[in-house]
Amino acid sequence: MNKNSNLNFFLLGLLLLGINQGILNATFNNYLFDIFSISATARGVIEFPRELPGFLSIVVTGILTIWSVRRWAILVGILSAVGIAGLGLLSPTVSVMIFWMFLWSLADHLFMSVESIMGLKLAPKNGEGKVLGKISGIRNLAFIFGSFLVFLLMGKLSWNYKHTYLVAITTAGLAAVAFYFMHLKNEEIAPKKFVVKKAYTLFYILNLLFGARKQIFLTFAPWVLVSIYHSTADTMAILFVISSLLGFIFRQYFGILVDRFGERPMLLADAIIFFVICIGFAFFKNIYLLYALFIIDGLMFATRIARTTYLHKITTDRRDIAPTISLGISIDHAVSMLIPFIGGVIWQQLDYKYVFILASLLAFINLFAALKIPAKELTSSTTN
Repeated sequence: MNKNSNLNFFLLGLLLLGINQGILNATFNNYLFDIFSISATARGVIEFPRELPGFLSIVVTGILTIWSVRRWAILVGILSAVGIAGLGLLSPTVSVMIFWMFLWSLADHLFMSVESIMGLKLAPKNGEGKVLGKISGIRNLAFIFGSFLVFLLMGKLSWNYKHTYLVAITTAGLAAVAFYFMHLKNEEIAPKKFVVKKAYTLFYILNLLFGARKQIFLTFAPWVLVSIYHSTADTMAILFVISSLLGFIFRQYFGILVDRFGERPMLLADAIIFFVICIGFAFFKNIYLLYALFIIDGLMFATRIARTTYLHKITTDRRDIAPTISLGISIDHAVSMLIPFIGGVIWQQLDYKYVFILASLLAFINLFAALKIPAKELTSSTTN
């Protein structure tokens, strides 16, 4: 089976798995608010177990080196189906819900490694950004469909969470089947278990900063819209649909721009845009403007493409890529586990706007980190 056939099966699995993720991401904040009536502080605390699998990524992928990356993908589909089944059908208390959330999150975070590793493996030389952009775009297309299903099923047909999550269970299971039909040459060659090299220090720093920035908006931006402005589940779903629809186009072009102009200008632009978004959430009161900023921030998550291609270009041993990506995810999520708790306390003791004022300071640190990337064009030093 050639690379194109494998890429097609991978994109199909990605599409199916993305529908699962789109459904859960569009409903999760409302699910917690409607079913368990939790506070802003509790919402921050819940992010710790939700992000813990990301922190453990380097350990999990180290254990899974006995398997090929294709088998990692199959495992993702199975774990995702089981986890969301527990969330929708077997969560009478918050404690039980957290267990199933952890399982689903484990699948979601493992797939972050799979997505990047498989994208680099299936991409032609010097076309990594384009392929990663295509993968990211397809994932957004899946989010569109998943979020639209929430709008249709819950907003128009009045389905409850249990029935809606049955759809997510099905798509995750089918994703595992699609990944099963991939056949890769040398797929049983395992990557190294653990890699920590001084040469990758900037990559680690970029992941740390992204983890802090990302979690503020995954946790507190939607929570502002839900708890302060009383946005409903179907409204949030529409926002995810719009963000994903624009992201389907934007992320593919972002990947092409990374290939053309390099990682530095893309990450510099992200830092500036992030600052504007933070100031907006801290001081603007117009709900439609906040909706727009929420959507724009979702688009800027495409910067993972630039970080991945940067790593690919500075890596001299392709076996370093998988464990280094996993370590980057672990670093990202070490911060992700702390930020929601700190942000929740700040929100509770002061006000939500101070969470975003603090976040705006990260934009400046991001800017300086991006400036450390060489201005001259980097070329890939590895082969797929």
